[in-house]
Amino acid sequence: MIRSLMTPQRVSSLFTLVLVLALSFALAPSTSAEEWKRVENSADPKESPLTISLEEQWRLGGETDDEDEFFGVINRILLDEDGTLFVLDNQLSEVKVYDADGSFLTTLGREGEGPGEFRGPVDMFFTPDGNVGVMQVAPGKIVLLSKDGEPQGEYPLPEGEDGSTPILLGGRLMGDYLALAGQENIMGEGKFTMVRYLAVIDKEGNEVERMHSEERVFEFANAVIDERVWDTFDRRWAVGDDESVYAVTSFPDYEIKVWNADGSKKHMITREYEHRPRSQEEIDRIHSIYEAFTRQAPGAVVKIGDAYKDIQTIYPREDGSLWVLSSDGQHDCPDDALGTFDVFNRKGKFVRQVTLMGEGDPNEDAYFFVRDRVYVVTGFLSAAMAAQGGGTGEDVDEDAAPMAVICYQIDVPDMGM
Repeated sequence: MIRSLMTPQRVSSLFTLVLVLALSFALAPSTSAEEWKRVENSADPKESPLTISLEEQWRLGGETDDEDEFFGVINRILLDEDGTLFVLDNQLSEVKVYDADGSFLTTLGREGEGPGEFRGPVDMFFTPDGNVGVMQVAPGKIVLLSKDGEPQGEYPLPEGEDGSTPILLGGRLMGDYLALAGQENIMGEGKFTMVRYLAVIDKEGNEVERMHSEERVFEFANAVIDERVWDTFDRRWAVGDDESVYAVTSFPDYEIKVWNADGSKKHMITREYEHRPRSQEEIDRIHSIYEAFTRQAPGAVVKIGDAYKDIQTIYPREDGSLWVLSSDGQHDCPDDALGTFDVFNRKGKFVRQVTLMGEGDPNEDAYFFVRDRVYVVTGFLSAAMAAQGGGTGEDVDEDAAPMAVICYQIDVPDMGM
């Protein structure tokens, strides 16, 4: 019965949901003859801790009747060279545009399959000629739009022998290259294998280098959703201003791999760290969140570990520093803080811990660090779950405030040196 219910389309849909949510949730990693240069750090930073009170500049959304400030699920925020804000909405399939002061300007794109249209966008980036590239998960395509909303064709992608494009999980442009997170699907007898990878793509759409690859096998008759398999690099990778590519490819460990723009290995950052144990209540809550999405995989078994992953997410900043939100930084920070971040310089050295004070919940909200701004997207997790019809009464608050965007200015000393 399970086998008849589990189709590749339903399995692929489930995996897309897990990607979108970035939850706190037998891996086959790629290998290379080239060894990693390890930058090892002790448990303590070089400098004393720093606490910064963020200054709110403006906010959008929340309790308002203004349709220009209504959001579904925001999953990317970008600033152009003039300070214009571009907000990608996965649920509404559009890009809202605001000026530097948060005033609405226009909307780009819409849901559909025609020129300049897309469905369920997962990411976006600016091209060197000033267009906006919007990434659709499946069928994978990157729709190009002018900043006035005019269709500009599509960005080239690798193609299979049958002309198919990969499932897109995310992308960042870096000069003449595109860092691309993608997925290839392989059907087998009684199973479905996903190969998820991080690769460098040239401007003609050719794959130059595959930096990381891992397999996820889904057996229809014995379906298992193991967080150690499903929650790896997908939502824990980024590209810095120097075009370095950062990724956390191991679920439990404090390890960050760094590549150059051409896909060659740069170094691996490590830090002494004790895994943070979960209480039974925390395990049960995460288990219930996963179960909300296994409705698309009837009979699937959910496996949740007894410890958090060391690294929750990473944020490269313009000064060359890398800000890391660890499990301790997420759960041990003050109630009125966005979190406590481990800060590494451009050489991978652990220099300081910084606590950012302001309205924000590291367990519920999404953060976007852009230049001297931090954008807090409130209620991200609950909104994403509600949009997909997932969650239980304990996990999704039907009376929760609508999603809002809070813009903070962040003034910190240069930590990239």
